[in-house]
Amino acid sequence: MMTRISLALRRLLVQLTADRRRFGIFCGLLAVAMLFWTRLIVIQDMPRVAMADPDQSVEVESENMNTSRFVTTKRVVHLSNGPIRNPFLINPAYYPPKSEFAKSTDEDSKSRPQEADKFQSALHAHRLEAVMGSVAVISGQTYRVGTQVRDISGGGLQIELIEVRDRSAVIRAGDVQCVLRLD
Repeated sequence: MMTRISLALRRLLVQLTADRRRFGIFCGLLAVAMLFWTRLIVIQDMPRVAMADPDQSVEVESENMNTSRFVTTKRVVHLSNGPIRNPFLINPAYYPPKSEFAKSTDEDSKSRPQEADKFQSALHAHRLEAVMGSVAVISGQTYRVGTQVRDISGGGLQIELIEVRDRSAVIRAGDVQCVLRLD
C-alpha cells in the first residue's frame, strides 16, 4: 500500500513539472491557497482589542474569565514643578572647575601665546618668490642664509633666514620658525 501511494505521488509530481505552464499555474494557486488558509487561521483566533474612550462607560464582560466588580477610587498625586536635580550638571566634588591658563615654572623657555601669535603673523606675511643654492628671494628682496630679513609687518621683529631648501626656505623670529614654500 505504501509503495502504491509513493508511486502515485511520484507520478503526480512528474506530471506537474513536465509542463512549465501547468507547473506555474500550480505554484500560483498554491500560494493563493496558503494566503487564504492563513487568513482563516487569523480570523478564527482574532485577538481581542480594546480602545480606551473616557466618554463611554460601557462594561464588557469577558466570556472566558470570571469578573469581579471592584470599586475604583480616584487618587490625585501632586508632582513637583521641576526635577529634583539636574542630571547634566557636573558635580564639583568629583570634577573641580578648571582654572584659567596659568604659566608654570617649567614652561619658562616657551613664548607666551600673545608673542607667539605676533611672531607667527609676522612670519606668514612674507612670501617666498625664488630659491637658488643658499640664496632666497623673499618678498622681493634677496637674502643669504644667516642674514636678517626685513620685517614687512611693521612690528620691528628680527627675522633671520635659517635654511634654504629645494622649494622652500625656513625663517625664524625669536623661538618661532616658519617654512615658506614656493607657490
